[in-house]
Amino acid sequence: MNREETKEQPDAELMRVRQQSAGLEDKAAEETLGAGEWRYQQVVENSPSPIFSVGKDGLIQTWNRACEKVFQYGRDVIGQPYSMLLSTPEDQIALDAVVAQVFDERSLSNVDIALRCQDGTDRFMVSQLYPLLNADGQVDACIVANTDVTDRERSQELLRRRNRELALLNRVGQELSATLDVKQVTERLLRKVTEIAGTEGASVWLWDEEMEGWLTCGTMITLGKVLPPNGLRLGPGQGIAGWVAQRGETVVIPDVREAPRHFPGVDEQIDFKTHSLLAVPLRCRGTVLGVLEVVNKLQGEFDDNDRALVETLAASAAIAIDNARMVEELRRYSAELEASNEDLDAFAHTVAHDLNNPLTRVIGFAELLEEDYETLTDDEVRRFLHTIARSGNRMANITDELLLLSTVRNVDDIEVEPLDMDTLVSQALVRLEYLIESSQVQITLPDTWPAAMGYGPWIEEVWTNYISNAVKYGGEPPHLELGATDQGDGTIQFWVRDDGSGLTPEEQARLFTPFTRLQKLRAKGHGLGLSIVRRIMEKLGGEAGVESKLGEGSHFTFTLPAELAD
Repeated sequence: MNREETKEQPDAELMRVRQQSAGLEDKAAEETLGAGEWRYQQVVENSPSPIFSVGKDGLIQTWNRACEKVFQYGRDVIGQPYSMLLSTPEDQIALDAVVAQVFDERSLSNVDIALRCQDGTDRFMVSQLYPLLNADGQVDACIVANTDVTDRERSQELLRRRNRELALLNRVGQELSATLDVKQVTERLLRKVTEIAGTEGASVWLWDEEMEGWLTCGTMITLGKVLPPNGLRLGPGQGIAGWVAQRGETVVIPDVREAPRHFPGVDEQIDFKTHSLLAVPLRCRGTVLGVLEVVNKLQGEFDDNDRALVETLAASAAIAIDNARMVEELRRYSAELEASNEDLDAFAHTVAHDLNNPLTRVIGFAELLEEDYETLTDDEVRRFLHTIARSGNRMANITDELLLLSTVRNVDDIEVEPLDMDTLVSQALVRLEYLIESSQVQITLPDTWPAAMGYGPWIEEVWTNYISNAVKYGGEPPHLELGATDQGDGTIQFWVRDDGSGLTPEEQARLFTPFTRLQKLRAKGHGLGLSIVRRIMEKLGGEAGVESKLGEGSHFTFTLPAELAD
């Protein structure tokens, strides 16, 4: 049994009893009542709370109306030992000790001991014991005030519920922080929040990375089943979630039919019916990351306790989501850094190799001119100078492409425009005029080109690289065909087809790897072109590829978005 002594003052009603018993309030009442009679009768008798008194001998001395009603015993209990109201010998020992203390120390005491009613149920508990003083200031009896067990049980049950919820919240926080994957975080969150809040479903909405102000459904769950988001989006401020994301405030909607902000479009897309909802912002480091929404309370309505629980979960989830995103960003950065380091190493080898040959020729022929100029014929001098000029132009082309590659790598956003493909192809052919004339290549072009979107200078570079490679390795003499195919999905595939010796599958797989060239390409050309093509297509949202079979030539392609019709 728990017992706690206190010097606290009793409540006003019982204080009045003590004052009356000590003769401090009503002198007339003191003259009317005898010394052996109780002076608290009028107050106690009419009290709505069960109050009775016991003497030092352990016998019940008074029994008010509320006691008759609650304990179902009549006034005949007066003169009976109060032990009849106790369930166990241990309870009697505990209460005897407290009663004795009240008589000895004349102080208020508290104790928790259940009292038994006539029907055998423990309905009330001894709550407070007060000393009852007579006119001489001596303790005549001990007044016992009681507390309803049902109220105490409700309080205890509420406390147990709070403890369970706190333990569950702590466990959920640990589970959310145990993973660094955003999808896993959101799935675990929704399973727990529906369990804790007792709802039919829940969803997490996060800011769209591509469309500013829009929300994208990251994860959704109904009746324990995770649903695919299927590209569900909400426009700026659209729906309850959109409003909460913008305002950063929690919203409780008991009935969505009375909420004009509710957007039924999501329900229609997933064949669901929302009746009530609670939406909480996912906030971390002063920034709203998105919204946690729980829908359709299974029992009753959303209350302040639900709100506090979901807000607590949302705070833990926002931290976990933010951490997961930072780790993802770090991993992506590490992968990009590793790839950049590999690119840098391959870049150094490629540049050193590609510049070495023309530079060696420039130096060699320049030294011959310096040493043997007087003995060389005019034709030999012109041939040496021509070789030096060609090698110099080749080095200039390499440096130009290096600069272009650097530009493409460093530009994050390029403005696309409708392309005049006929002009771009013509400009590429002009740049390759010397190569085309020296190889006696035959080139077939289409009469018209379909309209596409892109960035002109970069697309000219793509054509230049594709045509250049096809001329060099497309047969002897090479025959090239250029064309375009509408893919029917909003994109156009442009292509260069040659009738060369073709490529093995292994060679095709390595062809567009940054700064990697096939062994036969190392003998000619500078090896940067296809790396540039791949980078350009990545920036423009297209694809570069090749189809080839040994002995049947190669088919190099790149795709671009089709120009939308007005």
